Amino acid sequence: MSNQQRFSGEWSNRSLSDLAVVTMGQSPSSIFYNSSGEGLPLIQGNADIEDRKTIERIWTTQGNKRCDLGDLILTVRAPVGAVAVASKNACIGRGVCGLKPFGDSSFLFHALVHAEDRWQSLEQGSTFTAANSDQVGKFRIFVPDDENEQRAIAEVLSDVDGLINALDALIAKKRAIKQATMQQLLTGKTRLPGFSGEWETKRLGDVASFFKGSSLFTKADMSLDGKRRCIHYGELFTTYGECISEVLHGTDRDESFFLSASNDVLMPASDVTPNGLATASCISESDIILGGDILVIRVPPEILNGVFLAYVIKINRNQVMQLVTGTTVYHLYGHDMANFEFDLPSVEEQNAIVHVLSDMDAEIAALEHRRDKTIAIKQGMMQQLLTGKVRLLKSNHASVGR
Repeated sequence: MSNQQRFSGEWSNRSLSDLAVVTMGQSPSSIFYNSSGEGLPLIQGNADIEDRKTIERIWTTQGNKRCDLGDLILTVRAPVGAVAVASKNACIGRGVCGLKPFGDSSFLFHALVHAEDRWQSLEQGSTFTAANSDQVGKFRIFVPDDENEQRAIAEVLSDVDGLINALDALIAKKRAIKQATMQQLLTGKTRLPGFSGEWETKRLGDVASFFKGSSLFTKADMSLDGKRRCIHYGELFTTYGECISEVLHGTDRDESFFLSASNDVLMPASDVTPNGLATASCISESDIILGGDILVIRVPPEILNGVFLAYVIKINRNQVMQLVTGTTVYHLYGHDMANFEFDLPSVEEQNAIVHVLSDMDAEIAALEHRRDKTIAIKQGMMQQLLTGKVRLLKSNHASVGR
């Protein structure tokens, strides 16, 4: 029989000033910028935090308010309460404060991540939301009195963070491999086994017809359970990749809309920045409602695999950028995309290339799903472990007892 015991000590509701030395960032007038490389990088505001780590600024500073490597950084302006670990010694400016924990810094980091939403009730100011030094110092955290339990909780949550970071790194690696593979396969520099012969340079207007989607519905008309499946142009930026095999939204409106044909390639036709327009998605279903500001490229499947074309458009971003027009709002028209040129192999080789790249996409999607599931599990663990609802076993931090 196991002799393992759970942590059973008391927890206390303690102020942040009881848990760490709080140092508010200094005003810009107290900071001296130095382009010679001497001094410390400046951290000020949410823009200087990425993936819960501080990022280095180009300018170095000389100032009296500083944090050390491993200290915690808390944003106190727009938004309040975002927390990060200092990646190096730094000078702290307006918009952040430094926290030097008395106890386990990793536990306090996780506790503050869990408490981020609670800062919203402390925000003040009409133009910029902000928390002052008094509010930061009085902010309360629920903490186990036993520092061993603090360390045990932090260790478990840090292990999950390590898994999430490893998955992020693997996803990034797989994406880089896919990008390199696209550059080789979609240009004919590398040929798949069994294929040979020359590729033919084509002008898109010689093999495709161009249409525009309907401007009769908006995002407000869409829902997950709408009867008629539809695609809004904004989803081409945020939701769909090169192949649309499942349409996620629908509408209950009954007007006559422009409908897709299988193998259509869809591109956003306008955006406030030109870079977003060099994206394309091939839809595998017919009779899907296509919204306004969608450029529809209709190609015969016996000549051109739409997914192949979507991949080709993606790797030829620079050529697409040359076809974009506009200044404040940028547009991409069918008569412009008609001039898009690309090299085209046989349909059989196109299909083989698409199969390889689609398999890589599926592998990346599976990793992203696993990462997202791990993040959700961590959120549940934080809710249990950082409130004392679930207590860890003393002799095995990875085991959880109720």
